[in-house]
Order: sequence, then structure tokens, then C-alpha cells
Amino acid sequence: MSKTRSLITIIIVSVLAAALGVLLGFSSFWFNVQGSPTARVTVEQLSVPYWFNTDGSQTTIYDEIVTPIKYGDSTSAVGYLAYTPSQIISVQGYDGTTYDSSMYTISGNQISFNVGNGMPYVQDEWLDNKNVPSQYNDGSLVSAAYNDRGGTNGGAHVVAENALTRTTYLAVTYKYDSSTQDLGFTPQSFQPQNYPNLLKKLNAGQPVKILIFGDSISVGASASAFSGFPPYTPTWFDQIKNFLVARYYGGDASKVTLVNPSVGGTTSAWGVKQSLQSAFDKNDYDLIIVGFGMNDGSAQNNPAIFKSNISQIITDLRVYSPHADFIILGTFTPNPKSVFAGNHSSFIAPMQELAEQFNITTGEYQSGCTCISMYEISTALLAKKQANNNVGDTRYQYMDISANYTNHPNDFMVRLYSGSILSSFIDFSN
Repeated sequence: MSKTRSLITIIIVSVLAAALGVLLGFSSFWFNVQGSPTARVTVEQLSVPYWFNTDGSQTTIYDEIVTPIKYGDSTSAVGYLAYTPSQIISVQGYDGTTYDSSMYTISGNQISFNVGNGMPYVQDEWLDNKNVPSQYNDGSLVSAAYNDRGGTNGGAHVVAENALTRTTYLAVTYKYDSSTQDLGFTPQSFQPQNYPNLLKKLNAGQPVKILIFGDSISVGASASAFSGFPPYTPTWFDQIKNFLVARYYGGDASKVTLVNPSVGGTTSAWGVKQSLQSAFDKNDYDLIIVGFGMNDGSAQNNPAIFKSNISQIITDLRVYSPHADFIILGTFTPNPKSVFAGNHSSFIAPMQELAEQFNITTGEYQSGCTCISMYEISTALLAKKQANNNVGDTRYQYMDISANYTNHPNDFMVRLYSGSILSSFIDFSN
């Protein structure tokens, strides 16, 4: 337990140190609702979940992150898409460089290329914190241990908030045939009845106030805007704000107020203390998103206690914001092979039970509550990427959904956070 907590502390301290100068205001820096030259995708493409980007049987995914891995002494690097493409639209480096189709090969859902042709890749041992080139040591690069003692360096692996995870990605935009390939998970359902107060104000064009309350993922780690590097993808909550501003307020960002007292490295027990004692603004919210669980799960906290803590947080905050609609936001998976892997999946059922308990949509005092879990989406995407791995070592695909290779989502996963939340009260099917 102490080892896990010390590792969590190392990560949080390093992330906050790296982000100290860029922590505030990144939604306006990366783009306003009209867009900016640095944006590779539009507001709609950024926030609408890819399973709604359909034309007949063809579904388009924008900028899926793929990390090409060079295994051992191989002369090629390979990465894996979530689905087998029917058409590749573009393959770009995370610096915006576009690579011609002659430079890579697509076979099923695998993309491969010869090392040395100019395309980015990661040597497998670098992620095991062994022989990492100096150019990838420009930020936080600390060592943790795999549960299974695997890898090429006695079980060690990097916890990287640096160039190793921000310059070696490919961003692949492609179409796949969704009539022959299952999504892999059940997407978030459209539940407008759970947002009686928020939707009433949005549809009337009235200003809304949103509270984000949770751990480091709710702080914004590790969206590229939060960490201060291209392509400056906004945090999931800034994406939500930008989308609402564009759709309901004609670009007037003053109509959506975000308050975020989240703190990295915290658990739901900390959240209870803050909801009772902290002086942060708790009044008159229209939407409150409670996002704990990553650190609770890594510490193997009791699911019943976790449920009790989340229940107490909602109960306390409702005193100050009786008409707020609530979201209980469940975490995505940590690296399944790291010491941060825990009992995260055991929190899903308690969160769903709480959402049903607190979802009051009739009577004079209505206050909706919805559970949105990212765990199933993240594990399903990993399973799809790992299914056809022809090397036999599937650990490294986790970098495709995590920007620190441990427990923070990367830009693609961050977009799925915002898209899943929005799709619970925005009808993207029309």
C-alpha cells in the first residue's frame, strides 16, 4: 500500500510541476469555438463520439492514437488500430507531419513500417525504462514495477509525462465497416430525462454553471493542453464547455461557468472531507460531475466504502445546489500490468446503483443523476488493439490510451471522456 501511494505521489507531483505554468485557460489557448490554425479537427469532430460518425456502414474515426513499437532487434515498428480500416484518410505524427501511404503498410488492423524511414516509434525497452534516449528525458520519467515482473528490465516501466509520450504517437484518421465489426462495448446511452435542470437552461439559452470534482483525471491530466504541448487538445471538461458554447450560446463563452477544485492523487475519502469542510464554491450549480475512483481502485479500497463516500459527496453538494443534475464519472483503466492496477471494475455496479438512487426526475425538487463509466470502453479498446498482436507481448498497447503509460488518459481517451458525457444528454444520432 505504501509503495502504491508513494508512486502516486511521484506522478502527481511531477505532473503538477510540469503543468504549473499552463494549468489555467487552455480551452481559449488551444482554440475558441471558431477554431484555430493549431486544431486538426473541428469542434464537432473533437467531441462527437466516433460511433456517431457514420455514413451507411462506414464509420470514421478522427485521430486515433497509435504507438508504433519496435520489438527487440526487429527492423520494423508495428502498431494497432482499434478496427480494421476500409480506408485510411490520413496518418500523421503528433507534430502534424503527414506520412505518405508509401511509407507504411496496413494489414488487418496493424500498421507497420521500416524503422529509419522518418516515422516515429518507441523501442520496447524504452517503456521498460531501459536505455531511454536523452531526447525523451525532457520531463518526468520515473520507474515503477510491473505486477508480473515482465519486460526487459526486471519488471520496471516508465511513468512518462514527457517527450516519450508526446512525440512518438501516430494520429490515424480512417474509416471502418461497422456492419462487419462490432464496436466492442456498449456506448453511453442518451438519457435526457436525467438532466431536467441542465437541459431546461441550455434550451432556453440561459447561463449554466458546472462543477468538476475529483482526482487528477478531473484536474485535466494528461490532455496535451494541460501538459502544454501540441496539438493542445483541451481537457475533457473544456471540450464539454466549448461544445455547449458553440451549440447553445453562439460562441459566447461567458454563458458557461466551470469551477474545478479537483486535486490529483486524491480518493473519494478526500472528496467527502472537501464537500463538508472546504470553502470552494458549492452553490447553485446546474451540473455537477463527481469523478473519483482511479486512486481508490489502485489502493484496493473497499467498494462499499467507495459507494458510501460518493453517496455522501452527492448528498452534501445537493444541500448547496438542490437543482443540480449529477454525473458519477467512473475512471478508465490504469495500466493493467502496473502496480496501479487494482479493483477498479468492482466500483462500476455501486456507481450505477447510486445513480439510480439519486436520480430524482419527478416532483417539485428534481435533480437527475447518471453513471458514466469509462472502464468498459478503455478495456474494450485495449482488447481490440491487442487481439492481433503478432509479437506475443501486448503490454505496450496501453500507451495508445494513456499519456503517462500508467493512469492518465491521452488525447484520444480524453475525447472519449467528453464524448461519452455529452452523448448522455445530447442527441448525436440525428
